Amino acid sequence: MYSEQDSHKLYPNASLPNSLTLGYNAKSEPSDEEKVVKEIGKLIAAAKRRAIVIGLVTISVSAGLMYKMSKKPPIYEGAFQLLVEPINTSESRLQALITETEGNKFATYNGKDFGLDYDTQIKVLKSAKVMDPISEKIRAKYPDFSPSEVNVERPYEGAVGTRILRVSYKHFDEQRVVFVLNIVSEAFLQYSKDSRQTSLKEGIKFIEEQIPGLRKRVTDLQEKIQTLRQQYNLMDPEYESRKLIERNAELSSRILENETNLAKARLERDAIKQLIEQGNYANVLSKNAVAYSALIRDSQSVNNQIAGESVRLQEEHPTMKILRQQQKYLELTSRQQAESILKNIDTDVVALEQQQSILMAVQQEINNRIEILPKVYSEYASLQGDLQVATATLTQYLSKLDSLRIDAAQTTFPWEMIAPPKKPTPQGGLARKTKILTVIISFVMGVGVAFILEILNNVFHTAEDLEEDTNLPVLAMIPNAKELRKGSSVIEISGKKPAPSVNSMVANPSLTVSNVVMGHATHMQKYISSPVLEAFRSLYTNIRLLSPEMPFKSLVIGATTPKEGKSTVAIHLAKTAAAIGQRVLLVDGDMRQPKIHQKFNIPNLQGLSDAISTDISLNDVIQRSPEDNNLFVLTSGPVPEDPIKLLSSKKMHSLMEQFQDFFDLVIYDTPPLIGLADASILAAQTDGLIMVVKIDQSDRYLVSKALDRLKISGARVLGVVANGVKG
Repeated sequence: MYSEQDSHKLYPNASLPNSLTLGYNAKSEPSDEEKVVKEIGKLIAAAKRRAIVIGLVTISVSAGLMYKMSKKPPIYEGAFQLLVEPINTSESRLQALITETEGNKFATYNGKDFGLDYDTQIKVLKSAKVMDPISEKIRAKYPDFSPSEVNVERPYEGAVGTRILRVSYKHFDEQRVVFVLNIVSEAFLQYSKDSRQTSLKEGIKFIEEQIPGLRKRVTDLQEKIQTLRQQYNLMDPEYESRKLIERNAELSSRILENETNLAKARLERDAIKQLIEQGNYANVLSKNAVAYSALIRDSQSVNNQIAGESVRLQEEHPTMKILRQQQKYLELTSRQQAESILKNIDTDVVALEQQQSILMAVQQEINNRIEILPKVYSEYASLQGDLQVATATLTQYLSKLDSLRIDAAQTTFPWEMIAPPKKPTPQGGLARKTKILTVIISFVMGVGVAFILEILNNVFHTAEDLEEDTNLPVLAMIPNAKELRKGSSVIEISGKKPAPSVNSMVANPSLTVSNVVMGHATHMQKYISSPVLEAFRSLYTNIRLLSPEMPFKSLVIGATTPKEGKSTVAIHLAKTAAAIGQRVLLVDGDMRQPKIHQKFNIPNLQGLSDAISTDISLNDVIQRSPEDNNLFVLTSGPVPEDPIKLLSSKKMHSLMEQFQDFFDLVIYDTPPLIGLADASILAAQTDGLIMVVKIDQSDRYLVSKALDRLKISGARVLGVVANGVKG
């Protein structure tokens, strides 16, 4: 019935029109601030989705923690306070003068800081030397006592520390608290009264005798280092050596890179020479297809015309002579351009060779410089190490001298008990701060659980996520509507007269859509206003806007997994196109689990599998939709043993071309993309594929994997449809 000569051939692998390639990829890169705001928005959206989880975890965890803490027995706390420095001004100034040493921040009396190093004093009181005798007395009555249970701290008034030490102790036994505090208070007061003047003075005298020799040692080493630097004109041999080594490594890397580039350039030059000698100028020009695309295209076009005309024309024919002259001219032009490319590469090779020579010379100079550095560096490192040791020793001696002088001055001021141990007070119940902290911790745990669930649930939640992850335009957002879930019709077309049969339309291609519409224009199509209808109108409009100059003739509707709504989208897109006057053919390309015939409630006795495997007429397998005169349906037919074999056959390719000849738009419903090659085979032979992604269901990884497979197969993905959008 149909012949390849009569059918208009499309080239699905040709380049897309500029309107398609420039429409979406020209999207500007968002700024850093916009990216931050976008990420914050994602976090807020995730928190909203998991608000119930966050609330339940927060309530349950905080309730459990508070209940557990409320069941604990009360803890008794007791404390006493010691005044460890004088409070009158004259005594404070005297102590500051006595303990003043250079570089000691505690030696300056400024109204805030005093002579005693409180951090050091607290560590001394907690040390084994002081606490071991106290622990022996307490363990005689309470063997499980630990010195770490006693807390010693310095109270603060705002940002200024007081001259007081507060000693506290907590335990469940009230009598134990009283006993421990009494023993500790007596021991601390006795510690403050013990005289340490003798040992301190001996230590001070010893250190003062050692300091002059250490200072002379430091001075001598500094002079030797200065002499070494002046002798070799170096500020720092180690730094100089490191810089030279880094420079040498950098040069080695550049030399290796330059060698690689030089080898590549030489190989490319030799390859181009060989191609030019063989007369294969097209391959040379294809290396810069952007610049010589017109020349390559013209040469191919002339060669194709010569190949086609040589079958029916002799070489002496004027047409053939003209074509041969064009071929000769294009071949001469191609040779000139190819030789120009070769000349440019020769220039690059010479430049790379000169650069290689320069780099090698510089590296040799640096290597000569590096050879003299080890000896200098060894001597410098030895002197520098000695200087560091000598300086550290001198600093330690000076610091120890200051500490001994401070301790000697402090022994002149005995400590005073200003708040003796009192009856311990129980700390029962939960404090307000504890409750707030418990709620905050519970909330953080709830947020953590929510985001773990969000990470595990690796699906698309919004159309924005879909567009960002796939880098494809979202052509439509199909709402999660009842009419789709029930399988009802979105578009209602009423008041039509009977339209031409399938046989008459296929047999008479001149009977176009405009003829049909004009012949039956007594009644207008009636559209039901609904979000679903508007969504599919938007989908159809966006598809048309992708290529307004050359509208798409064939589309594949695909999805990664079953139950994402691809068949529903295919049906309603076909209905939408048919409702506006397009002559549409909906092909059920799913020869594994066909569904289209069920949606339209039409028989599936014969279909696509029969049209491919037999010589049955298309008039016998294409059915008109009972809902729209412009919509035709080709069901899948009986399920074959090997659908891939049928879809990849030449007969299928020929049928697809015939479909495009006699219909304004051909839509193919296909099996899922993951695990099956059916959709990829069909998409590669059509104008493009539209992927349907179910919001809150489609896995991100599977969508990415499906897109990669489509890219390998050569299919064009025009965009995505976000199905099941809520709200």
